[in-house]
Amino acid sequence: MRSVILHQIIIFLCLLSAFAFFSSSGVKQAGAQDVSEAREGLPGRRVGGGTRSDMFISEMPLIALVPDNNQGLTASATPTFFFYVPKTQQPQLVEFVLVDENERQIYETQFTTDGNSGVVGITIPENEPTKTLEVGKTYRWYFAMIPDRENRRSDIYVTGSIKRVALNQDLESKLKQGASLDLADKYQINNLWYDAMATVAELRRSRPTDTAVVTKWQQLLNSVNLQKLSQEPLVTYNK
Repeated sequence: MRSVILHQIIIFLCLLSAFAFFSSSGVKQAGAQDVSEAREGLPGRRVGGGTRSDMFISEMPLIALVPDNNQGLTASATPTFFFYVPKTQQPQLVEFVLVDENERQIYETQFTTDGNSGVVGITIPENEPTKTLEVGKTYRWYFAMIPDRENRRSDIYVTGSIKRVALNQDLESKLKQGASLDLADKYQINNLWYDAMATVAELRRSRPTDTAVVTKWQQLLNSVNLQKLSQEPLVTYNK
């Protein structure tokens, strides 16, 4: 049975008649066409919208940490998606859904916040091959805070898209050396937004007092006009 949130995604996509997924087979690495698509973007919503606002304590709303065109590239089969969850009056149920270009659900997860604000990362599990992203394919994601389980029209949500491309040889060699600021720079230069974010987030967790890492995190967020989130903590919730 399809989830309620997936049904809402389908309705949302239908309303956006201009939306079109771009996919191509045999992609070898991130090329000019991929970068062009990422810069142009696809219809989406980076800042949370919905009918409920009385539950928030924070001045800032729900925000997806993505470029302001809602589109990004990844070279990972199991990318991580980052969202700013605002402070609320009480813990809130949230839901993440990923669908493919045929509107087929690839991955879904739910968890409950503790009511505090922070940046949460959601990673596609590596141990479930059917949920991994394919090279050359574009996927749609949807992240929602659910104030009323009985009335999903009151959801506060953000939505956007992600396309997987293949790594070039230079990035493959850098990746084998593990997370580093140099690797994050290479990802950013190649327009691999999701991978750059995941790399710097990993470094923030392992080296929280490293000023170079803090500066790089700020620089990434500044590059997409989200500098107001640079001081927010990285948080983890139990699923």
